Amino acid sequence: MEKLNKVIQVLEDLKVRDLAVYDFENASPFYNYFVICTTNERQGGAVVSHLKKALEDKEIRNVEGRNASWTLVDAHEIIIHIFREEDRKYYGFDQRLMGIKRIK
Repeated sequence: MEKLNKVIQVLEDLKVRDLAVYDFENASPFYNYFVICTTNERQGGAVVSHLKKALEDKEIRNVEGRNASWTLVDAHEIIIHIFREEDRKYYGFDQRLMGIKRIK
């Protein structure tokens, strides 16, 4: 939970929009939490940089789609989705996850 709190703090400090955290602890064998947020173009790159500083290098497994409209950060038990507004609406993750417990 400490790692999740670090991630949330970084995102809140960067003033991302529509931050949502979903608890998959009992729903997936691959990860425990989905974190979803909306950023503008400049914030997206900053989010990844700040996450890398806040978490140890070994805590981030991979980053996909860097500087794209959807960036995924694989931090082992936490999957972080960084969307631009139009793609977040298009993919509709929040609607798809309605049956999953939201903790933020």
